[in-house]
Amino acid sequence: MKLCMDSKDVMKRFEMAFLNESRDCIFQKNVSQINIAGETFGPFKKGDHASLPNWVIEKLLKDESVDITPEDAYESLRRLQNLYREEEKHPHKLQTFQPFLYTAIARKTLRLQSDKTSMDPRKYDEVEKLTKMTPFLVETRLSKILRVAKSGAYQEKKNQMAHEERWLCEELVELLSGWRQNVME
Repeated sequence: MKLCMDSKDVMKRFEMAFLNESRDCIFQKNVSQINIAGETFGPFKKGDHASLPNWVIEKLLKDESVDITPEDAYESLRRLQNLYREEEKHPHKLQTFQPFLYTAIARKTLRLQSDKTSMDPRKYDEVEKLTKMTPFLVETRLSKILRVAKSGAYQEKKNQMAHEERWLCEELVELLSGWRQNVME
């Protein structure tokens, strides 16, 4: 089926766009000038703020050189828990999600899981909570996305959706429209 075969490619494109998107971070220690993939960054002092592409931030997070600024850490466990509570509290209202939310969650989970050997117990707990909560958030949103696609309200609601949700909703709108047209003929 076209939708399933395309979804992995589409998700990979969103991941690449996310990795090239910049976010603000705070340096947790002094970092001399670094070269990553042929690009030069720095030097940075502890406490410096910088806007860097996510692929650079991920490298710096591994050795705990940076933290993502709280306002840009939209994949933090606390923020996700708050989003989920709001989604549950308002079953007919589509909350606004960050465009790269799902990709950020997946990358964070992957990063945390790959660091398990050096991880303190709090990180294990965070990984467990993150992996348990994500499906609940996805399922809650899915029912709302289906309603939006069915109602034809996509244009008014698309700015409230993450990129993956927009893609899915566009596919559903097209599929439902074609189905309706064929059934009505």
